[in-house]
Amino acid sequence: MRISDTIMETLLGRAKLVTPEQLTTLKIEAARSVRPLAETVIAQKVADEKTILQLFSDYTDVPFIELNPSSVPVEVLKLIPERVARQYMAVLFKVDENKVYHLAMEDPDDVQAVNFIQKQIGTNSRIYIATSENILSVLDMYRGDVNKELNEVINVQREEDTSATEKVNQQDISEDSPIAQTINLLLEYAIRSHASDVHVEPREGYVQIRYRIDGILKEVNRLPRNVLGSLVSRVKILANLKIDEKRVPQDGRFKIIVSGKQYALRVSTLPIIDGEKIVLRILD
Repeated sequence: MRISDTIMETLLGRAKLVTPEQLTTLKIEAARSVRPLAETVIAQKVADEKTILQLFSDYTDVPFIELNPSSVPVEVLKLIPERVARQYMAVLFKVDENKVYHLAMEDPDDVQAVNFIQKQIGTNSRIYIATSENILSVLDMYRGDVNKELNEVINVQREEDTSATEKVNQQDISEDSPIAQTINLLLEYAIRSHASDVHVEPREGYVQIRYRIDGILKEVNRLPRNVLGSLVSRVKILANLKIDEKRVPQDGRFKIIVSGKQYALRVSTLPIIDGEKIVLRILD
């Protein structure tokens, strides 16, 4: 969201969200922190991004919209290349019967972005304004089915030597390793499924992954047994726990960002007969 300080002052005044004295304080804080007045208003919890954009919509006559990602046709979305959509924070969400292209943007005043996108889709378009979080959630639709992507990663690991030991080396738990990718996808899929907990539980011949959804634990996948050591070690690194301590329970935390929203995860490890069990509690 890019709204000039002058316009932001006008919006605050029209909506009577602050007194003149409070506005002065906000402007001083914005200058001190070297950031736009709009960001300061959000940081100080005077108004959230949605409220500000709705006020901006009324002021500029650019319609405000909230998109449901699942209702956006993927074939329409992909009429704009993903790299362009992410660069300009813009998503194409509908083409109507009159061949009008409906485009949601974080910053509809970005003339360069509008001109570039219209070269892709033509000038017969209608532009809307949406929150950055909403646009990011729609941008995730470019990736398709997270669970399918997770299964593809798991299948690669399954094709490896399943008789291998669970000995862990640095390469197995690096940022760009298959294990790191597996954990990221497991957590992303859990958040999209509205799970409250993720349980990683070693069994005799596999690693069971279960999500707690609406209070009920449901198995969502099984990983090959040989990845257990790397999986546990990677989670411990994220949560700043001791990798070499496997005999006593440990607790830690870390944060991730999914669809532009930050989530905290509380991690608990517990030694059991078949190895170490991990429970990750997702905190919004």
